[in-house]
Amino acid sequence: MPELPEVEIASRQLRAWLQGRRVVSARAERSRVIRGQTPARFASLAGHRLTDIERFGKWMLLSFDGGEGLVSHLGMTGKWIRRRAENPPPSHVRASLTLDDGNAVDYRDMRLFGRLIRGKTAELRESAGLRALGPDPLSGIDVDRFRSVLARTRRTMKEALMDQRTLSGLGNIQVSESLHRAGIDPQRPALSMTRKETERLADAIGESLRATLREEDSPEPITYVEEGGENVFLVYDREGQPCTTCTTPIRRIVQGGRSTFYCPVCQPRWRARGTTRTGPLRTTTARASAPRRESSQRAPARRLRVLQGGRSERRTR
Repeated sequence: MPELPEVEIASRQLRAWLQGRRVVSARAERSRVIRGQTPARFASLAGHRLTDIERFGKWMLLSFDGGEGLVSHLGMTGKWIRRRAENPPPSHVRASLTLDDGNAVDYRDMRLFGRLIRGKTAELRESAGLRALGPDPLSGIDVDRFRSVLARTRRTMKEALMDQRTLSGLGNIQVSESLHRAGIDPQRPALSMTRKETERLADAIGESLRATLREEDSPEPITYVEEGGENVFLVYDREGQPCTTCTTPIRRIVQGGRSTFYCPVCQPRWRARGTTRTGPLRTTTARASAPRRESSQRAPARRLRVLQGGRSERRTR
């Protein structure tokens, strides 16, 4: 699934292709990509010019003049591509914007998990989906807030980081990469993180995002996720291959239904440390001096049926 770096690159490409351009025509087929809306709603973008593109984690908000807007989420296999308008579109194109410069920008999505949502820009920006997102880590991470969020959950580090309310835009790839760079066990409880460890992880997340952007940034749409391009990652999808740091084979486990890749040496298994009891100690004195209950207070005897020589007898126990 495209994550923050891939969506950041897609937003840069769309900005270069669409900024200031007028939409001559807009077309969307009736599919799950525009679920809840009609093709006619999408077509009403015709005549408007793009004024801005904002990224919120894995979401993009395209703003047009007149207060019109379009939210885009790439889902698993979505991507924006450009072609000359006179050329036929490729397969799996779900929506198209024809521009006044003779180009067309297509939204292509083979598996239909992406989203295109039309509406007024101000309303889209305040929608529940965007407002629920955590801070964007590419612009820096507030370590105190980050640690406070982790301290409130008993989930593993992997699962806590996958929650878009923690930090928006991180996915399976970036979480595995960031935890590896920080040397943190992905199965470790999130609430066990110290401030120093949280600061180290925040730095690692930034390093991983920037490294991916350097490797993947290109005038062409991202191809790694959908079409199996070169694997530029340290541990992701490298089960059994040697760790680039210590040569130990990379392991794969499943957490929350998703694969996690890690190095068992660079990311040693976390174990809870013993703690000293600070509450009142229990003593056996009171128990030892407590008088026994009188026989009259004992529970009534149970009668058992015993078979002997094929003949049943009743005994009291």
